[in-house]
Amino acid sequence: MWPRLRLPDSAFFKKPFLVSYILILVLAGSILLPAAVNPWPSFAAFFKFNERPAGRIPDATDVRSEIAQAEQAVRARTPPAAGKQARHVQQPCSRDPKTLRRFGHLTVPCLPGVRDGSHALSRFIERLDLTRRGRELTRISYFADSITSGDKITSTLRNRFQQAFGCGGPGYVAVYPLRPWHYHAQVGLTLSPGWRPYCPISHPSRDRRYGFGGIAIGHQGTGNTVKFQLKSAATSFDVVQIHFLRHPEGGAFAVVAGQKRVRVVETRGDKFREDFVRVPVPSGRELVLESVSGGVLRLNAVFLEKEGPGVVVDSISLTGARYENWSSLPADHLRAEVAARAPDLVAFQFGLNESDTGVEDNYRDLIIDFFTRMRATRPLSCLVVGPSDKVEKRNGRYRTLPVILEIARLQKEAALAAGCAWFDTLAAMGGETAIVSWYEHRPRLAMGDLTHITSDGGELMGNLIYHDLLLAVGSL
Repeated sequence: MWPRLRLPDSAFFKKPFLVSYILILVLAGSILLPAAVNPWPSFAAFFKFNERPAGRIPDATDVRSEIAQAEQAVRARTPPAAGKQARHVQQPCSRDPKTLRRFGHLTVPCLPGVRDGSHALSRFIERLDLTRRGRELTRISYFADSITSGDKITSTLRNRFQQAFGCGGPGYVAVYPLRPWHYHAQVGLTLSPGWRPYCPISHPSRDRRYGFGGIAIGHQGTGNTVKFQLKSAATSFDVVQIHFLRHPEGGAFAVVAGQKRVRVVETRGDKFREDFVRVPVPSGRELVLESVSGGVLRLNAVFLEKEGPGVVVDSISLTGARYENWSSLPADHLRAEVAARAPDLVAFQFGLNESDTGVEDNYRDLIIDFFTRMRATRPLSCLVVGPSDKVEKRNGRYRTLPVILEIARLQKEAALAAGCAWFDTLAAMGGETAIVSWYEHRPRLAMGDLTHITSDGGELMGNLIYHDLLLAVGSL
């Protein structure tokens, strides 16, 4: 047997000192370890190089103050009369079709090949003016990867727009919780057992028809339910829009509100095609969809809205998603879903997942083609929100991933070429490596992976986007 190690009988070898020695060795090792296996990147970078990110992260208090000023400017601007509205929005681009208007970190180009002088946000601003005059609902659909999981960013946009222009309801609610962090801030979701999800990321289907939000569900039989329940009294709805797939073996489902069956919808049809219904429901806190026949039921999306004027913000978040997932949807399916939802502004924020594998050779053209096809479906405005910061550490130094910078460059080029507004997320965050400062901020604005943002970070980023959109609304 090995002899038992005996430490000298000295105070320097007592337990408190031994713990200190171990901590010193661990911290010293964290400086010398290679970056790939270093568990304390912030410690190493601070002590070895004492470098800080070059940019300054925006102060939340300052942003809120600037928002108040921008809202006051919008309220002071009289919405144009219907006959003058078209002339109002075409002035900048009528003079110079190559005009680029900048509002903070938001760039608004003219629409390519359009003779009436419209710009990238014309449809959105026209619709918002109608909402301000108490006549119409304005719909914003925000598509993103995991950056908006848990309704981050989008819940802030929803709250801001609805407080300023009227509440139009919670909007899109995913019909299946693919991940624990996939949820709506205002609406809870409960499903009976047995529903099968369809999603391009993890549950693909042969027909590739996943609905407006990329998550559909299917089931055969009766008594299967999907329950939507408001989490607070801060919002309400009085109409539900349900997207479904009509086909020869389709089943029927009932819309139940206030414990009363409001309507039964038959989904059987002579051929496969997308369809939808809008059903007025009594104002309440709960809505249930229940299968009432033995056919095969396929639900594609659910939207909870109010009929009156206001703003709706759809939060559509898919972990692992990228532009390719949306551009590869069947053309007729995309066209039918967009036409049924009728958004006035679509915003897309992707790039984190592309940074893991690199972008396709045709990435720029893929984005241009996608937005061109979306706009061909109906008049709408589009906004490309650039990728957020994502860093790596080499030899103790942080740097923004070069692929993130490349993705941002390609997305900006594609957005302006397609006639979409461009929001420079990286610059708005504070510049390259700003995510490190977001993580070290108190309260934390970013998570420890130095990629994703916290709820506080989502509120700040949502406020930044809202502020710049408001500047455009008040000026164009």
